[in-house]
Amino acid sequence: MEIRKLNAARGWLWIKHGYQLIMHNPLMSITFALLCGLVMFGALNVPQVGPLIVVLLIPVLIAGYMRICRALEEEEEIELARLFEGFQKHLIPLVALGGYTLLGMMIIAIAMIIIGGDALTTLLESVKSTDDPQILADAMLTSGSGVAFSLMVGFSLAFMLMLALQYAPMLVLFSSMRPFAALRASLSGSLRNFIPYTVYSLIMQVVALALGMLPFGIGLIVLLPLGLTSLYVSYRNIFPFAGEIPPTQPD
Repeated sequence: MEIRKLNAARGWLWIKHGYQLIMHNPLMSITFALLCGLVMFGALNVPQVGPLIVVLLIPVLIAGYMRICRALEEEEEIELARLFEGFQKHLIPLVALGGYTLLGMMIIAIAMIIIGGDALTTLLESVKSTDDPQILADAMLTSGSGVAFSLMVGFSLAFMLMLALQYAPMLVLFSSMRPFAALRASLSGSLRNFIPYTVYSLIMQVVALALGMLPFGIGLIVLLPLGLTSLYVSYRNIFPFAGEIPPTQPD
């Protein structure tokens, strides 16, 4: 599979073109994104196994919304059935991505505990037992360098896991890749385009901050579909379909 390397300006264009994609059908784009959020919220509230269900469902719902983005791009009719296409096609490999996520989270937790030892356990207990920022700050200062190193390792591994997961649902859905191969390709594509991805992340943080200042949470209604559509645009730039002409200079 071809993995393109793009310049830094692409980071801004992913957001710009993601917004343009929403404007093809704003009502449906926002409604289906919110529906995904409601499904996740409902799953999260299932007693005892809610968080587990959410982790397993995330790749399936992301794949469904990416199918909506594909329909928007091709100016096809937007149907509710497309949102749940991940349940109809490639369900097992998409759920397997959620399983890999759980496995990755377990490995990260074990690595942090091994490195941090009892000091990390004590710090985590302090975090659970109090909300006082001063107490938490004191606990961090007295925890030692081993805990700081374990946290750094944990955050680094979690970031790599996120990069491996972000394009994997699309690679499974559109390219019929096996789950582990999709994770590797997603990680490779993300690292190959780390500079535009960094630009994209920084601009999205500014956008999120600006939208978050709007009253009644109105900005968050736009932020979710924008994050999803811009993710789709970045996927289409990095992983072209067969025979597709490479993107020209930024527009």
